[in-house]
Amino acid sequence: MARPLRTCRCGHTKEHELVAEEPEYTLWGWILLSMFGITPKPDHVVYRCQMCRQSVGSTRDPKVLARKSAPKRPPAPDAEAPASSSGSPASDPQPEESPRT
Repeated sequence: MARPLRTCRCGHTKEHELVAEEPEYTLWGWILLSMFGITPKPDHVVYRCQMCRQSVGSTRDPKVLARKSAPKRPPAPDAEAPASSSGSPASDPQPEESPRT
């Protein structure tokens, strides 16, 4: 038998778009974050409704914790771009000029 999903006073579950994942840190985590600017791994993540601020659950799932601790990085540019023969003037043979008469 499945457990019913917890809801807040507004009626939102943790899958609702108004429920945010908020990382919670230990004391040492807050020290790292505030004094050194290092984003630590959260102790747990709390699912909190943005309307009524009520908690609808928490998790210590390593996948969720890793998602909240890793900074978002832009994709790395390709180290080696493929060479095209039509775009480079050095690789294209020069057309011969026809004599004008």
